[in-house]
Amino acid sequence: MLPVFRALKYFLPDLRDRHVLVRTDSTAVVYYINHQGGLKLFTSWCGERQQDPANCPVGTVLEFLQARFSTGLAHSTLKVYVAAILAYHAPLGGMPVGKDPWSLRPPTRPHVPTWDLAVVLEALCRPPFKPIEEIPVRFLTIKTALLLALTSLKQVGDLQALSVAPSHLEFAPGMIKAFLYPRPGCVPKVPTNTPQLVVLQAFCPPPYREPDQQKLNCMCPVRALDAYVHRAALWRKSEQLFVCYGPAKKGYPASKETLSRWIVDAISSAYESSDLPSLLGVKAHSTRAMAASKALMTGVPIQDICNAAGWSTPLTFVRFYNLDVRGTPGSSVLLP
Repeated sequence: MLPVFRALKYFLPDLRDRHVLVRTDSTAVVYYINHQGGLKLFTSWCGERQQDPANCPVGTVLEFLQARFSTGLAHSTLKVYVAAILAYHAPLGGMPVGKDPWSLRPPTRPHVPTWDLAVVLEALCRPPFKPIEEIPVRFLTIKTALLLALTSLKQVGDLQALSVAPSHLEFAPGMIKAFLYPRPGCVPKVPTNTPQLVVLQAFCPPPYREPDQQKLNCMCPVRALDAYVHRAALWRKSEQLFVCYGPAKKGYPASKETLSRWIVDAISSAYESSDLPSLLGVKAHSTRAMAASKALMTGVPIQDICNAAGWSTPLTFVRFYNLDVRGTPGSSVLLP
């Protein structure tokens, strides 16, 4: 944040009364700029208590942060608030205010899955998710979005960058693979990462050698993608792969928020079709942790997983995405 602040301060004489577009790979800086780091809120909060926001005691700052904490703000948001106050508040005793405030809400992540992958995959092999050539467009769309998210290990932003243009989507002979290239000009969430080719492998393609293979082919991402591309071509108004199917924006590019909603809808619909209780708190981003953890458990090398997901080191997976998807030894006792 400090380099951005110094750059803007240096060019301030030339930037007055102008709109400025700042590009940065730090989401904290983006939030700070867009919301002024919560500084307006802190200033208003101090004004109500007749306190000077630039010279108020540490207790006042902590009281403000505690009030924000009580509203359920995330740790990352509290960090942005503190950064804004640090830049504005006068030092006390030569030390910045709020030197170490992160203990207010230590970051946490789940260590066990919030939903069952086996339940969802089994549901994708039954109505209302099959037969894929005949199902309503809603179920075709959300099924395809979920399968691509799971098999590619990509973020929603990466899925949004995919295209159906002939130069960006190719199916291998026999529909055994699909190759998807990001649209030109699409910037990944982390700009230092290079947009990657997505390769989908067909799952149990025909001819079927065993009875179960026809059922398992219902989970094939290549088959789902092919069916979706042909169906959506009837109303498509954009070369972006995923387009809206609702009447208001039918055919227009789906936003990242819409794609996230579709993925959650697919998981929730899978539970509903299995007569299981509705899930709470499921996020589209959870597919990355679920798929990566399952792949590691089945023996996929961790470096291959990191390459597919766009993680620079295995440490990213271990710290933020690794879930315990193993069965316990005791569970085998109950198997017939």
